[in-house]
Amino acid sequence: MAENISDKVEQGVQILSLNRPEKKNAITVDMYQILSDALHRAELDESIKVTIITGVGPDFSAGNDIKDFLEIAHAPEKMASIMSFLQALTSYKKPIIGCVEGWAVGVGATMMLHCDMVFSARNTQFVFPFAQLGLVPEAASSFLLPRIVGHQKAFEMLMFGEPVNAETAYQLGMVNHLCEPGESLCLALKYAERLSQLPTEAVLLSKELLKCRTIDDIQMALMREGRIFKERLVSQEAQVQFRRFIDKQL
Repeated sequence: MAENISDKVEQGVQILSLNRPEKKNAITVDMYQILSDALHRAELDESIKVTIITGVGPDFSAGNDIKDFLEIAHAPEKMASIMSFLQALTSYKKPIIGCVEGWAVGVGATMMLHCDMVFSARNTQFVFPFAQLGLVPEAASSFLLPRIVGHQKAFEMLMFGEPVNAETAYQLGMVNHLCEPGESLCLALKYAERLSQLPTEAVLLSKELLKCRTIDDIQMALMREGRIFKERLVSQEAQVQFRRFIDKQL
């Protein structure tokens, strides 16, 4: 599974790439564990100043691999790898930049809420399909999304799961900068280089100050969502919706 995650470092910038383009970079349990390990290593590596998360191919990520989720429903202990990644992402002390293009679905969208900066191609579509799948919001999105876009807009996005285009996401404050398709990583690297040249301790302390008032709420949301999410995975509603989704793919 290591081939599904590319992890390279260039001039102090770690680039983590979802590398499963034939499946629109749908994320498996094994991929979550690799991402978690990569973030933990980077946090301990003083030569790494910034981390970028991106995707190989035209789409950032179709979200969680649904077939994987069907297996998790019968082996809930596999949720540990997912929670390990989310904990690593939310507690990561160094700057983290997201760059997205094409579809950013489910965790592909909620992951961006944790990034310190987000760069999006104009063709990006953010989708939060949890209610449609019989599930609930994850990755602390029930806390972070309304904090960014307001309760009413977050409710609409989380309930109906309709695509939010890049321009709308920019206007709502979910995205820092827009660019043309194929240019998001290049733009992210320019800002990552600028960040890496700033005084390291000042950057780390500044990020800590920005997050200190919300980190406990984020962690509580993660745990609360995780507990309910695990229960929903084995619910009849979710199982029916999963099967419908898979049938459409066949």
